[in-house]
Amino acid sequence: MSTRALVVGGTNGIGYAIACRIAIDNPSSTVIISGRNKPAMIPHPNIEFLAVDASSMLQIKQYTDKIITSHRAQKLDFLIMTQGIFTMAGRTETTEGIDNKMALHYYGKQLLIRELLPVLKDNARVIIVLDGKNGAPAKLDWNDLDLKRTYSLPSAAYHCISMNDSMIQFHAAQQQQNGNSKRHFVHVYPGVVASNIMAGLPWYLRGPSQILMKMAAVSTDTCAEYLLQGVSEVTQKAEKEGRFWSNIDQKGRAVPDKAIWAEEQLKSVSDHTWTLIDSALKCTA
Repeated sequence: MSTRALVVGGTNGIGYAIACRIAIDNPSSTVIISGRNKPAMIPHPNIEFLAVDASSMLQIKQYTDKIITSHRAQKLDFLIMTQGIFTMAGRTETTEGIDNKMALHYYGKQLLIRELLPVLKDNARVIIVLDGKNGAPAKLDWNDLDLKRTYSLPSAAYHCISMNDSMIQFHAAQQQQNGNSKRHFVHVYPGVVASNIMAGLPWYLRGPSQILMKMAAVSTDTCAEYLLQGVSEVTQKAEKEGRFWSNIDQKGRAVPDKAIWAEEQLKSVSDHTWTLIDSALKCTA
């Protein structure tokens, strides 16, 4: 049976490798890759490109409207989000008033999920690639979730990974309350991967980062293989236990002892997320 996948952030790095892996494994599949710029080469005839600036809530909403219009009759098996940036810059706000890193790593991902639910199959896999290992409720500043007042690079990282952890549990709980859909929401830690994400570092850090890459990094192809195999195996096991969210490590294994977020914590994060996103959309509409 053919597979339909949408890979946001799929124009390079891990996302590109995942898209190519899906395209190769099933030649009858259709894979849409999205990012700001079309790759110089698209190596497989079953891969197509659709542009989006994943740091802009308005552009994401316009993009998802387009996807819904064109794909309602042919729903998606996979929604995979790998978009991200590695930079040492401090808080840098988009025109919508959201820190650029947090827009890419968290808010944009959640808007994509919310808007694309109508075109996801009932058993679709929704995969966030960021850091499914190190998030926890205790790592959030609950009084400043978007870090307008207390921003730092470590806090931005912990907020994005922890709120993504929260939201995969939120989405799984929502579908359980609302019907019979068995979509599975996954947060993946890819580990150290030999991609071009370090290009945003200052020049004096690029040399050490390249040494680290050579010593510890796996290739993007290997990462994609671990990730897709892990998603298949870990989600099947979790679903037998009645759970429709999973955290997966760099080897494709389930992350042990992940915190189960309290209902009030899930509500606080989701209310904050939708309020901020919808305010951004209203301001730019």
